[in-house]
Amino acid sequence: MAKFIITLLIMIILFLGGVLFGIDQASEGVTSVRGYTDSTVEKAVETNKTEQGAHQVKVMGRDFQQVNLEEKQQEYEQMESSHFIQTIAGGLEHGVQWFYNKMIISVYQLVQAFF
Repeated sequence: MAKFIITLLIMIILFLGGVLFGIDQASEGVTSVRGYTDSTVEKAVETNKTEQGAHQVKVMGRDFQQVNLEEKQQEYEQMESSHFIQTIAGGLEHGVQWFYNKMIISVYQLVQAFF
């Protein structure tokens, strides 16, 4: 019995030591991913205004450009029209599903009447 308890305690100590080691390694990984140890990353977000009046934004080293509002409006209208088609398709799906369920229930009741 004592041998079992000692073995169990050793296993628990090894398990908890492994957990602590894993947490430490994960913390170091997160630090390196965020760039805290990298001296080249100074700011997470950098903004500049160009000569034409457009804003240039750099987030974590990636460039983002200013977008024209009219283009986004056209994209939204296209998405809205496709949304209408999806709504119609969803209604058709519910109608077919309702019909199929009613047919299955009718067949089930018919079979129940004979058996």
